[in-house]
Amino acid sequence: MAISSCHAGRRYVPPTALADLYILDILELAGSQAKAGEALDLHQSTVCRSLRLMQQQFRLVTKPGSAVCRHGHNACLAQLRLASREHRLMEGLLRVGTDVLHQSLLNRMQGVQQVPPRIRPAEHWAELVRLGLLDGALISSFSLERSPQLAQLPLWEGLVTQPLGQLNLQLMATTEVCHGVLLPRRACAGLLYQTLEAQGHALEQQPAPCQEVEAWIQRARVRGLALPLCPALLEPDWMVSHALRTLAEQPVLVEQLWLLLPAQVAVVNSMAVRRCLRRLRGLLARLAPKRHGLPSRRQVVAAWAK
Repeated sequence: MAISSCHAGRRYVPPTALADLYILDILELAGSQAKAGEALDLHQSTVCRSLRLMQQQFRLVTKPGSAVCRHGHNACLAQLRLASREHRLMEGLLRVGTDVLHQSLLNRMQGVQQVPPRIRPAEHWAELVRLGLLDGALISSFSLERSPQLAQLPLWEGLVTQPLGQLNLQLMATTEVCHGVLLPRRACAGLLYQTLEAQGHALEQQPAPCQEVEAWIQRARVRGLALPLCPALLEPDWMVSHALRTLAEQPVLVEQLWLLLPAQVAVVNSMAVRRCLRRLRGLLARLAPKRHGLPSRRQVVAAWAK
């Protein structure tokens, strides 16, 4: 059985000795056996067998309700995950995670392994990178609990925070009458809650298991709620196909994006990291908020084409 994943036109195949760990990591990142099987193009029973094998051989203890490493973690597994990271770097590959809103920044990017996007608190993204399940995490300032001090980067022990750039968010809805704004759980977007509450918006939380875009849009449509989206990241005609419109007379929401990386010099200075940072910063520079307004559709299409 060959386990692989696509990244920018070619496939990454983990070494046989780390194949079961590879499945376990994608399972942890995806959130369920069904979603992991879909991401790996494997039957759910294969994912289940691999999980049981890893738990038996490495004496892993399941942690129900845990947001990170729900299926267990120990020192032995930590060493294996470091080995797995080294193999990815040998292949010129980074495993980078982010949420649904920002996943399009990573799509089709050379040298970036795609993993299922999920909405998480910044602290959980940091823990996934620290434990080696991810090589990097793209996070937004709105996922923090509070705004960092001026000219300071959010810091986590054992990690490096690399600034990428800024984007505008706008409130969009499928109905003319809007009764509030639909957001992820407060723990995942503390600063966004504070910002919108200060502007007087009524806020509702999307259930944690609902991570797919279609589920968000459906709930917003049924309940007459708006969604905070970044127009510059939406594919052309996407707003039209989902009947989304920008709400009038709203303040601009500017988010800062960062890439969290492990602090090891070999990782930070690797070709894969340098290439990823260069591409992300270049893309965000082309899509960055301008004083005269948001990028035009032509500008967005041109930026994606480069």
